[in-house]
Amino acid sequence: MRFCRYLPLLLCVWGLWGQNLDIDTTKDGWQLELKRISLNFSSTSLKNQNLYSSFSNSRIRGTSQIVTQTFGEFDANFYAKNFVIFNSLLAEYGRNIISPQKGGKIDNKTLDRILLSTDYTQRIWKFESLGGFELGPYAQLSYRTEFTPQPGLNRIKILRFSSGFKIFEGKYVKNLYANLFGEEDFTYAKFAESLGVQMGFDIEQKVREGVDFTYHMDFKNYLLNNYPPSHNPQYELEFEARMNTNLYKNFSISPFVSFYMLKGRYFKEIGTNIFIGVSISYNQIFVNASQK
Repeated sequence: MRFCRYLPLLLCVWGLWGQNLDIDTTKDGWQLELKRISLNFSSTSLKNQNLYSSFSNSRIRGTSQIVTQTFGEFDANFYAKNFVIFNSLLAEYGRNIISPQKGGKIDNKTLDRILLSTDYTQRIWKFESLGGFELGPYAQLSYRTEFTPQPGLNRIKILRFSSGFKIFEGKYVKNLYANLFGEEDFTYAKFAESLGVQMGFDIEQKVREGVDFTYHMDFKNYLLNNYPPSHNPQYELEFEARMNTNLYKNFSISPFVSFYMLKGRYFKEIGTNIFIGVSISYNQIFVNASQK
C-alpha cells in the first residue's frame, strides 16, 4: 500500500532492548474471551447529520430517537514471553423500522459496524506503579465494514495499518495508545488514502465487588488524505462511560453514555451523536492464559 512509505520505522527500535527486561509472565498461551455481548436500549440525539450523509461512516447518520441495538466483541489473544498478539472481532448493529398509519415506512439504521483487527505488541517492560502495567511498541492491521450498506451508497470497506506505542494489561489502565496510521478506503469507486495520528485509552475503575466503571476514548486526526471535499474527514472522536453491575454470574446491567463527533475538513459545523441508555450484557472466558 502506498501510504506505507509515510510510516516511520517505529518497530525497528524493538531490537535496541535486551531480552532480560522485567516483563509479566503470569499469562502464557491463548486466551479466548467473549468480552461482551449485549442488548442496548438507548436514546440517540444527532446534530448536523445531513451534512455528513456522503461520508463512509454509519455512526453519524439517521434521526434522533429511542433505539435498540446489539453489540458483540470476541478476543483471541496469544501471550508469549516477549510479545502478545491481540486479535479482536467487534460487531454492532442498531436499526429502527417505523411503519406509521399514514405516510411511508421509516427505516433508520443507527449503528452498523464490523471491525476485525490483529495486533502484534512487543513486551519490553513491566511497571508496578498505578496498579501495574506493561509498555511496548505495536503494529496493528484492521479492516472495517458493515452488515448492510446505506441506500444509495456502497458498503463501507476500510483497511488500516497503524504503528506506535501502548500501555496495556494494567489494573486500571487496560489500554493506552498513540500511533501513526495509514488508511485505504475502498468504499468509493475511486479509493481514498489517508495518513493520520490516533490516540486513545480504556480505563477500568472498580467501585466495589461486582460494580465497576469503564471509560473508552479514541481520537483520530487525518493529517493528509485525498478525499473529495464533500466527504473529507478532518478528525473524529468517540467516548463512552459505563457503570457495570453484576446481576448473576456472567450477566450484567450497565447504564452508559456514548458520544461520537465527526468534523469535515471543509465544513464549519461538527456532526455529533449522543447515546444515553442501558444495556444487558454477558461475558465469558473460554480459555484463560493465566490458569495453565
